[in-house]
Amino acid sequence: MKHFLLTIVFLSCSLLTEAQTAKYFKHLIFRETPYSKTEGRITLSEDESKNTNHFKLSYDTFNRLILIEYLYKNNLINLNRSGLLDGKRALASKTKIEYTKNTETRTFFDIDNKPVSNGMGVFKEVYSYNKKGKRIGLKFYNKNDEPINNSWNIFEYTWKHINDNSVLETRKDVNGVNVTMRPYYKFHNVLYKFNDKGLLLSMNNVDESLNLINDKTGIATDKATYDKNNNLISFKFFNAENKPVVGSFLGTAGGFATYDKNGNCLKYATVGLDGNYKISKRSNDAYSKYKFDSIGNLVERNSYDVDNKMQIRRGVSTVKYIYDKDNPKQLLKTEYYHTIPNKMVEDSILKNLNSQIRKEKLTEDFNQLLATLKDHPSQFEFIDKVSFEKLVKIQRDKLKDSMTVREFYQIVSPIVASLGCLHTRIVDTRFFRTPHKYWLPLIVWFENEKMYATNNCVENIEMNAGSEILEINGISSSEILKTLKSIISADAFNQSFYRGDLNVNFLYYYHSYFGFDSEYKIKFKPYNSEKIITTSFLIDEPTPNYKVELINKPRLGIEINEENKIAIIKIKNFNFFPRGRQNIDFFKEMIDTYMRKIKDENITKVAFDLRGNRGGNSECTEYILSYIINKEINFYENNDLNKRRNRPITVNPKTTNNISNANIYMLTDGRCASATTQMLAVIKYNQLAIIIGEETGATYSTHPGRGTTALKNTKFGMQIGTERESVNVPKLVLNKGVIPDINIELKLFDIINGNDPLLNYILKE
Repeated sequence: MKHFLLTIVFLSCSLLTEAQTAKYFKHLIFRETPYSKTEGRITLSEDESKNTNHFKLSYDTFNRLILIEYLYKNNLINLNRSGLLDGKRALASKTKIEYTKNTETRTFFDIDNKPVSNGMGVFKEVYSYNKKGKRIGLKFYNKNDEPINNSWNIFEYTWKHINDNSVLETRKDVNGVNVTMRPYYKFHNVLYKFNDKGLLLSMNNVDESLNLINDKTGIATDKATYDKNNNLISFKFFNAENKPVVGSFLGTAGGFATYDKNGNCLKYATVGLDGNYKISKRSNDAYSKYKFDSIGNLVERNSYDVDNKMQIRRGVSTVKYIYDKDNPKQLLKTEYYHTIPNKMVEDSILKNLNSQIRKEKLTEDFNQLLATLKDHPSQFEFIDKVSFEKLVKIQRDKLKDSMTVREFYQIVSPIVASLGCLHTRIVDTRFFRTPHKYWLPLIVWFENEKMYATNNCVENIEMNAGSEILEINGISSSEILKTLKSIISADAFNQSFYRGDLNVNFLYYYHSYFGFDSEYKIKFKPYNSEKIITTSFLIDEPTPNYKVELINKPRLGIEINEENKIAIIKIKNFNFFPRGRQNIDFFKEMIDTYMRKIKDENITKVAFDLRGNRGGNSECTEYILSYIINKEINFYENNDLNKRRNRPITVNPKTTNNISNANIYMLTDGRCASATTQMLAVIKYNQLAIIIGEETGATYSTHPGRGTTALKNTKFGMQIGTERESVNVPKLVLNKGVIPDINIELKLFDIINGNDPLLNYILKE
């Protein structure tokens, strides 16, 4: 009977260790210490995993990791194909994990499923756990179960838990001698600090009292930064006084890495205190670049010096990995190239962007533009005829025998903007067809006539969020701002609109006027620092992914704060028309859904977030109004124009799910214009909601635009304002935007810290 019970217990334990669930990832999170969990980054579905290299992580019924496999089409493959900065250092193609009450044992297998040592030269790893289920130690063994040092001369790790997010690590070799974290990284007692997700934030060299102490190179702390995909994107070294320093086995101030959308590390660089490239003592180069094929195989790597010149290392400049086309999991050979290839190839896109057009054709376009502007019904409303003609003469005299399209844009765009009409504008459509890699890698914020970077896209780790941009390619930011204001079409030259539109469309205006370059030199001051740094960005670097989120923001959305009974309806624009995938019917259906949800959940506060909304179809704005009024209101002026267009002068309230009894707020900024501003003017005049934010970028009265024939030779798009359109708000002035009831500006500090003072105000009300 006793034997029978033991058999049942044994079978039960065996079943518990069988895989119950599996998760698939393109990569693993970087691990600096074996204390850290093995976790994936960039999730894949099972179907997605079938045609790409991936890590398969299997878990038992207790959600314990029991198997790690690196696979392609269900075949084990070599780990080195995943490139740099994966958390694979102590793994093999297959890693099996078994548990007892207080231990975790890892064994390793090659692509043929045969036992093998892992990447650290260890045949077996045995973790020990305390009663709370936390790791407290690790020992290494060879295939004969004998204690062995790993490739860093470490036999045993010991971890002491300081708090939930900090662990003190010490190490010994097989002789019981205390050793550093690596033979070449001279931290002894290392305090690891993690965030709530378990990501390593810093490793700190400390004494017995946990005080920071410098190692022999002068550093005490190594701090890491990650992106939203948990890719390790940068690290910096600090001394015991928390000052940035050069040190460690690299002999640098830190480094950074860039990734593609699949999490492949495309570039790994080391930098000095100014954030610019610095030669690593360990690798004798400034950075390495990597290329991957479509399934995630590393196919090429190169190294470069601080001047972006390809390095020859051990006589080799380029290493290429060749895979079997019929069986991509099979590495056929490694090719070594011993000469630096000639990279002096003229960029065809830049060449085309800078092609010349003869003066007679430019003159033809110049005259076509002037003829188009004459069609404006109020051409001299904000500039008198004499001043306009003087400006035209000055700009005409700038025409040369031949010019680039960009140079012609510099001449004519101020003429178009001089009318002070939002809907009369000239557009260089080439910008939208130019690949992102040619764009200036900055997202900027203008405040108090200064330019700031709101995140780091230039691969200089000193350019933190909030860095002040002083110059771009030798032109001061103040001059850039002044110039760009002169080419932006804004109703009544509204200063609020200039700032609001530049905060969103800076890249378009910058490149339309200043053009595209193969290299951008940027002078800046890091946030809260007076140190001035100049850095460069080359267009052949990995294309930044930062534009994807900006471009793909949803046009409509709602967020419900259940605790405070607040609904926030975000409307990016009112560009919903009868035709199109997201047409006017779609807009109305979504608004109906939001209003029903607000009523069903007894929401007492409703905020329409219109920040950045440049307008669109007035039928959308009238539909919004119908839900927030309790009686008929006048919308358009009762004039001949509106009668000819058969426009309804009034708006009637919705009787179903009407929210006029709720506390309603409109959130605005300087980019609110056209139909958006007209709706806000009606709301202001009729006191239908509380308007919070900044003065709008347009007025209650505007000239709706219509497209005209593009300029014949330069192909610039043209739009001209039509007859004036006004809403029924007789007390508002024509040369100012709608002034909010509560003036709150979004500041740089808010952008950096993720604050929203407008929403915070509503929460406190």
